[in-house]
Amino acid sequence: MCHPLVLGSVEPLPILQYTPDRHDETDGHIYVDSLDKAASYDSQVIFSTRFLYYISTRHTGDACGFSGDYDEAESARRELAAFLERSLEICADLQLFVAFTDYGDSGVVPSRFDYVGPSDIRTWMTGFTPGDFFQVIREVV
Repeated sequence: MCHPLVLGSVEPLPILQYTPDRHDETDGHIYVDSLDKAASYDSQVIFSTRFLYYISTRHTGDACGFSGDYDEAESARRELAAFLERSLEICADLQLFVAFTDYGDSGVVPSRFDYVGPSDIRTWMTGFTPGDFFQVIREVV
């Protein structure tokens, strides 16, 4: 299993169309599911936000599916970027953590802090590195 992406928001995000039980095999490229912050020690330590979401690709079930130069990965990155753009319209404070596979009660802390915009994710073929913590920013066009 590959590492998960965990997104934090101070406001609830519209994830209904991305939840696994709402998808069929031809629908969408990403899954977004809510996480219970209280159930995870790592979430309580890492995130200052109230609402947390687990993000994965439909074709791999984890964040490894965002990496690479093939159709499924490119489509998943485009859909993730679009989801983040819509989310930034609702909430200006989005935090994205590239978790380790044992995320939950592992006691890990972020190893690198940076900013990322949706356009960065669209072109990010190398994928995410566990331990990276990003402030997701709205891009000025």
